[in-house]
Amino acid sequence: MAKKKQLSNGPVTPTTPTAPKSPSPPSAPKSTISPTLRLPVLIHLSCSLSAALYTLSSMFGTGELALVSRTRDDWWTIIGLIVWRAGELAVEWWAGYDSIDVACLAFLSNLPYQYFLRTFYNIRPTTVGANLLIEVVAMSIPFYLLRDTLPAHKSYAAKSEVSNRSIIKDYPIQVYMMILAAAIYGNVIFYSFRFGLPTFFIRHFEEIKSLQAAHNTELPVAIAACILPIGFAIHRFLFTPSLGAKPDQLDDEIASFDPETATFGETLAYNIWGFSKRSRTLIKRTVTLALLSFLQTGVKTYIGVKGAEASGGAGWGAVWSIATLLTGAAIWWVGDVN
Repeated sequence: MAKKKQLSNGPVTPTTPTAPKSPSPPSAPKSTISPTLRLPVLIHLSCSLSAALYTLSSMFGTGELALVSRTRDDWWTIIGLIVWRAGELAVEWWAGYDSIDVACLAFLSNLPYQYFLRTFYNIRPTTVGANLLIEVVAMSIPFYLLRDTLPAHKSYAAKSEVSNRSIIKDYPIQVYMMILAAAIYGNVIFYSFRFGLPTFFIRHFEEIKSLQAAHNTELPVAIAACILPIGFAIHRFLFTPSLGAKPDQLDDEIASFDPETATFGETLAYNIWGFSKRSRTLIKRTVTLALLSFLQTGVKTYIGVKGAEASGGAGWGAVWSIATLLTGAAIWWVGDVN
């Protein structure tokens, strides 16, 4: 309802018009493809891009991977790899991840296998780096084309779209969280090399080239070069989305929960999943990363490396999964996401 004008006998002081608010930068346009077709298009784009980039990479490579790779040219293996890629993309699509999430997830889940090839099979850094880059690009570019960036990852997102925006954008906090994640990963990997992992490799990898890297005095330096990017990716994939998650309807139900009037089912659900949206986001993303790192490392190691046993790949993947779970727990505790 419009306000009534008040009459005054005194002189009228002219009001200075307020400057219009500058509009926020427009978000990236979403794809015009039908929602039902986006996932099939996403899978096709990713598989095609991966095949093209690996073909291009092989034209400039030295073929050193062929010397340590297990030969699997049958159609069942090829179909299985395509199904695996399609399943991975589908999970990430249904989870609501954007291109930044997928890039970080692809980097973190593929790094253990590439690090293993570099450290124990003496594959050149340029080769493993190119393979890691191909995986990140082939997974994230289709998401960039078909889905808008999440508000938590936008530098210009409004405060109403993201919780704790000032904390997320605070550079010292970003650096501290990166260092925390990198330190946890580094310590888990370092002490696994010091306690039992080399012996485990000897038992489960018949054609492993050398274990010298596990006993080298320069091992901490080699791990540090690897974990610094891990800290950045963990910060973007775990810390930022969880801290920026907006409360939802379940948060209201949790706040109004009354143990005296609640049924047994409601009490059980509250005790199992009665966390805030921030905690639920962090838990789901941590479990997703840990599980994908374990499966990705185990499958690729067993299928791709000569003389590798399934238990060997699973053991190496478990080391990285443990590091992920510990990092998620540390972020939950330090960030006080409850």
